Amino acid sequence: MMSASFTRTPATSAKVPVRALLRVSLVATVAAAAATETLTAIVRIAGVDLAVGDPGGSASSVVPVTAGACALSVAMCMVIGTVMAALINWRSSRPARTYRIATVVLALLSLVAPLTAAGTDNATKFTLICAHLVAAAVVIPMVSRCLAGTR
Repeated sequence: MMSASFTRTPATSAKVPVRALLRVSLVATVAAAAATETLTAIVRIAGVDLAVGDPGGSASSVVPVTAGACALSVAMCMVIGTVMAALINWRSSRPARTYRIATVVLALLSLVAPLTAAGTDNATKFTLICAHLVAAAVVIPMVSRCLAGTR
């Protein structure tokens, strides 16, 4: 009688060099910033005045969403996201998977801000939600591939 033995190969424990992670994060930041700015530019051209208030604040907190605002927001979030990716890369046995799970959860949580923004019309809320999802759709796969060691 033949018996088969199946061994499971562990996930690769090789960590991605920090320099490679920084390079991919920078490229992802630029790509996501360009994508979100393109989206908001198209919406502005279509005649929507983008203005947003503080989440849960008063209607008097409404300020215009100027050109460059989304790019700046993406850059600020990516500083934190890159630190998070580096920590996950350093500590996790499956960094790409861990990063994907964490960032998808954070991306979904980020939608609370536009949804609860005071004095913000529905067109702006929809645009901002789309911008969050576009940025996530650009960044998460790029950094995940890097953490998985594939490009």
